[in-house]
Amino acid sequence: MFNLIFQQQIARYSRDGLLKIVAFVLIIVLLPGLFIADCSFYLRGLVSKVFQQGVRLLLNYQTKDYEVLKSESFILKYTQEERELAPLILELAEEYLVRTEEVFGAKHRAGRIPLVLYGDEAALNKSFGWAGDKSTAGVYWAGTIRLVSPRGWTGALPQSAAEAGATFAKEGPLAHELTHLLVDEVTGGNYPRWLTEGLAQYVEEQITGFTLSEPTLDSRASLYSLAALDRSFDEQADQFLAYWQSLQAVRQLLAHYGNEKMTNLLECLGQGKAFKSAFAAVYGLSFADFELCYNLYH
Repeated sequence: MFNLIFQQQIARYSRDGLLKIVAFVLIIVLLPGLFIADCSFYLRGLVSKVFQQGVRLLLNYQTKDYEVLKSESFILKYTQEERELAPLILELAEEYLVRTEEVFGAKHRAGRIPLVLYGDEAALNKSFGWAGDKSTAGVYWAGTIRLVSPRGWTGALPQSAAEAGATFAKEGPLAHELTHLLVDEVTGGNYPRWLTEGLAQYVEEQITGFTLSEPTLDSRASLYSLAALDRSFDEQADQFLAYWQSLQAVRQLLAHYGNEKMTNLLECLGQGKAFKSAFAAVYGLSFADFELCYNLYH
């Protein structure tokens, strides 16, 4: 019933109106569930799924004129300009999903993942209503992954589909965004921001070899607390440092306690436990002691 009503409304509204519909779902359905004192984690998860369905329907409308390719795990939508590249991206997505699951230690849940390949950053930004100064090659949001074609990246552009596909496999954000999706699925959205960003970089490094360079000594003199990164990650002045710190925290956890403990932590979060309680239960020490013992701010 929700799908039918939402689809009927979509037919009546412009793009701005569609954004208002999603905002309506967020305000009327999602937010009350989040702020009711006795609302259970499971109810919040259900409300979140309803919101994700609304996001998917909006994305389907925005890309209604795109071409479509399907595989076992993905529905890829793309413009005609990317028709030669699209099959390579879809094949890579299937390969990277398997490899991400292996590194991450969790399986994607049932259902095809919506994947959209935009020709340039401007098209991706437009799908979110972002200003033109936003710069990104990929975004995971509400169960969907949106990517910019390597043809649309700044700098020297590959000329052939094969070259573009090779560039995307080596430098693209697909492994990073797939990790965000798996973290979201396993935890039901119950995770600190630094944790998912650190894990996404770690898995990306394992699969593609890409990793951030070391920050300068001057930057290290003013590191952020992980609590600050959880509260306002995107508002931190030095985004490079915020991402690097997130990766270092995850590396410390994996190096000292192993992958199994990390999987257990994510599963505990998926059961609705607060992060600090779940952390103490899995690792046997408080999160504050972990930060202190492993010199995360030095």
